[in-house]
Amino acid sequence: MAYIYIDESWDLGFDFEYKNPSKYFTLTLIYVRDMISNKALKKEIEVTLKRKLNTKKKKSRIVSEIKGSKTNIEIKKYLFKRIAHLNFSIYSITFHKRKIHTNLQNNPSRLYNYFVRQLIDQVDFSEISTHLTVVLDKSKNKEQILDCNTYLIKNIEAKLPLNIQLDIIHEKSELIKQLQIADVFCYGFYEKYNKWTVEWYNVFKQKILYDQVWFDNAED
Repeated sequence: MAYIYIDESWDLGFDFEYKNPSKYFTLTLIYVRDMISNKALKKEIEVTLKRKLNTKKKKSRIVSEIKGSKTNIEIKKYLFKRIAHLNFSIYSITFHKRKIHTNLQNNPSRLYNYFVRQLIDQVDFSEISTHLTVVLDKSKNKEQILDCNTYLIKNIEAKLPLNIQLDIIHEKSELIKQLQIADVFCYGFYEKYNKWTVEWYNVFKQKILYDQVWFDNAED
């Protein structure tokens, strides 16, 4: 069994005249190659939450998830040290939003699906023998989820042997801990391209198999 977790950093807004959207948008995919590593990722998120964010001394609100943008670098380093040996890889695409065609700016759901497919196309599925589960952070309505699933099934099944079962799940990261791994790494790419800081990125770069920037020659 293998697993894919996909999350994004920052917004898909394009109103640069009246609002202040991010210049880049980042999608990150975590490919976990076996069930043992998948279970271990979940466990290590829970351990980190318990030992670093929800200690016995803490009397305030319980933290239910690790967020890349809200978790300090030392806790992220602690988490990575615990999971670095596990069998997973990181793939990410960041694109410069000002260079996106106007038609796609008006259809962010279609744009999102397209770049998810670009990431999935980089993954080698030849080692999968029985089952692939794809998990995306739940941010779409029912119609958008159906459209996304139809699009992904069409493109993923073309790469899979006929005997491989494919499941696509949209769920909140509070409920699926491994999605928090994707969020934490995704923020490292966001920092690299939006803030020009690579302290966190450099910690986990050994796990990166794909890191591409699209349309980076755009004018600010």
